[in-house]
Amino acid sequence: MRVIYNLKKTCLLLLVILTAGCQLQNVPFTNVKVIISLPDDALQGGKENYVVKLTNIATGRSQSDTTGLSGEITLGVEEGVYNVEVTGQKTLTTELADGTNQQTYTQTVDIRGLLEKSLVKGSEIAITVPLQIAQKGNGFVIQEIYFTGSTTPANGSYYQDQYIEIYNNSDSVLYADGLSILESNHLNSNAISEYTNYPNDLIIGAMYTIPGEGHTYPVQPGKSIVIASLGINHKLANTNSPVDLSKADFEWYDAGKDVDVPEVPNMNRNFCYSNTIWVLHVKGYHAYALFKAPGNYADFLAQNTISVQTASGSSVSRIKVPNSLLYDGVELGAVGAIGSKSLSSSIDVSYTYCNTSYSGKSVRRKILKWENGRAILQDTNNSAKDFIPNATPSPWKVE
Repeated sequence: MRVIYNLKKTCLLLLVILTAGCQLQNVPFTNVKVIISLPDDALQGGKENYVVKLTNIATGRSQSDTTGLSGEITLGVEEGVYNVEVTGQKTLTTELADGTNQQTYTQTVDIRGLLEKSLVKGSEIAITVPLQIAQKGNGFVIQEIYFTGSTTPANGSYYQDQYIEIYNNSDSVLYADGLSILESNHLNSNAISEYTNYPNDLIIGAMYTIPGEGHTYPVQPGKSIVIASLGINHKLANTNSPVDLSKADFEWYDAGKDVDVPEVPNMNRNFCYSNTIWVLHVKGYHAYALFKAPGNYADFLAQNTISVQTASGSSVSRIKVPNSLLYDGVELGAVGAIGSKSLSSSIDVSYTYCNTSYSGKSVRRKILKWENGRAILQDTNNSAKDFIPNATPSPWKVE
């Protein structure tokens, strides 16, 4: 009997110990209210149908739920440190109008946000997660295009101060060697594109390429290079010009027909429709893109030269560049007057503009955010949202 009694006593003691141990390991729960915060460009899509996921960093366990109209959800989770991730996809519209004509462009975008290492503790807390439309690229992007030109004091036309600025939007050193500026051959003021049989290519009329051996021209993260039509101080040549380009990194140069500034390195003219000098259209009307040939440029040009027919019925040579090889692209045009775009919507769903030629204005890419002192420029492949129209030209500045 004593053995049975001792056994019962031992089992009871073990039960008490086990129960106490379980109580000591019990982790408090917290009701976490997650609130999403949308950028203005995404508000039209509403706050519903975003997936909110909370992941415990220590255990790896996660819980998720989907937002309703309010853009809020509440989840009960163990106290701890969490990553809070929000993802969604919306179809957004962009409207551009000049008071008479209106054009609407539609784009399906990924919208997301992430807060890392959020402390979850107490009976209930609220966490706000800022969301952003997903960036499309983090390499070289077009930061600014100054194409309108300016007027002279005698009210003449001055276009020699044009330039294109290219920005390293990544967090690593990139090399500009072999990087090309492309200009579309198509005028987007035309109602119909003559290149509908090339849906996967950009047909170009100009290609100018930065020289180098591969690592000759490094561009630091958050820095840019300015490519000028003419690398001089235009404020001295024309007091109405807004820019000094005497420190331009490169200039496009048409040998034998152009003014050469010896202090500024020249780009290679790989292809150009012009028999004289290349000038950016002062009303826009073209698309511009960045590209590097996958190998030798001479071979690429030979393999991608096509013959196209002009309005007069004659044949001319142009170059087709696969959309898949484009680093970045920007469509320029007049508000409400785009007849048919040059760029595929996968590169730029809309366009940006300056209202008046010879106005001394440019288009400049917006800043998405600052990160460790470096500006990250906005790149959602929608120039109407990504660029500031009618901007003041500001080479080498991020503001």
